[in-house]
Amino acid sequence: MLSFCPSCRRSVAAAFVLAMIAATSATSARCDRQAVLSQLAQMDRQQRDAAAWDKRRVQLREGFLKGAGLWPLPKQGPRSVVRHSLRAHDGYTVENVAIETLPGFYCTGNLYRPEPGERSGPGILCPHGHFKPLGRFRSDQQIRCAHLARLGATVFSYSMVGWQDSRQTTHDDPQVLALQTWNSLKALDFLSSLDGVDPQRIGMTGASGGGTQTLYLSLLDDRVRASAPVVILYPWSAPEGCCRCEGGLPIMREAHTNCIEFSAAVAPRPQLIVSVGLDQTYDFPQVGFPFIRRAYEAYHAASQAENVHIAKEQHDYGPSKRGAVYLFLARHLGMRALPEDPSRIAIEEPTRMEVFNAAHPLPAGAICGSAAVAKAIASLRTSTPVRAN
Repeated sequence: MLSFCPSCRRSVAAAFVLAMIAATSATSARCDRQAVLSQLAQMDRQQRDAAAWDKRRVQLREGFLKGAGLWPLPKQGPRSVVRHSLRAHDGYTVENVAIETLPGFYCTGNLYRPEPGERSGPGILCPHGHFKPLGRFRSDQQIRCAHLARLGATVFSYSMVGWQDSRQTTHDDPQVLALQTWNSLKALDFLSSLDGVDPQRIGMTGASGGGTQTLYLSLLDDRVRASAPVVILYPWSAPEGCCRCEGGLPIMREAHTNCIEFSAAVAPRPQLIVSVGLDQTYDFPQVGFPFIRRAYEAYHAASQAENVHIAKEQHDYGPSKRGAVYLFLARHLGMRALPEDPSRIAIEEPTRMEVFNAAHPLPAGAICGSAAVAKAIASLRTSTPVRAN
């Protein structure tokens, strides 16, 4: 059973309700669609070449980080790592892991590793998105991470702020977008540093809000060599009604941008975008992908941008979507391409996957509450800055 400090316990119920409300945000209509389409048409008329895209990427990164309060990008952490409860399964292992991303603040997750090999393998980040109520504990997330590990990757599946055992503040924290972006950056640091991981072969994938995190980190950091955002790309910027973790800070305002341009700015690194017919990504192949593909064409890398559109499917990360992503990541990260075999994957109980609970309490010095978290984020601004990768 989960165990939290007193100030965290008082907000758990409210955080859960807010998270459930946020879960609907990705499939509800966003009010800025026409404005974004007009913006894309204007950008298209610029006919950017590779040099223009390189310049624009710098502007987008700076605008994002300024809007998130992370500019100049601090150089810090992860400060410490908590690891326990290693389990061995058929061709892979799972371990409960938390990264101290801020002084006293932890990003919680599970580390999936393949059987030891003779050479280093790729690393893959897997944020979970707004899928109620289990987040990273849900069975399809476990299947995806375990199968990728069985293919030879080391996979870090990590929780959104305010979900599962990450309850030091709520998912409705005013700084949640900055927190999750910082957690992703530190998760990337952690994964890239592990023995057995080739830091030149890092991938990332997630659906819905996990797709948003994938998009944001891929924009900000070139170390993400191949990315696959799922059921999240359609014309939006930061409209009213979306979750604070996606649009709660003005990350698109200074650069006058949107999520489609963010995706285009990932060029020329490989990117697979999965869309479906039964959510807001229904017309992405017509209204979003052509703009992104033209950015890749500017680098003579059109084949590096892919869109898989599944017309009769809904807003999830189901087997057909996972299958497309497995093939994409295997091709670009140098893994085996084998079909998923759920019979060889153990679906664990959520209590077994928790980093922090009654048996494993938060470390001494852990912070709780929005005010303490805001103070910890502010402390980043006094550290030595580095350029965004």
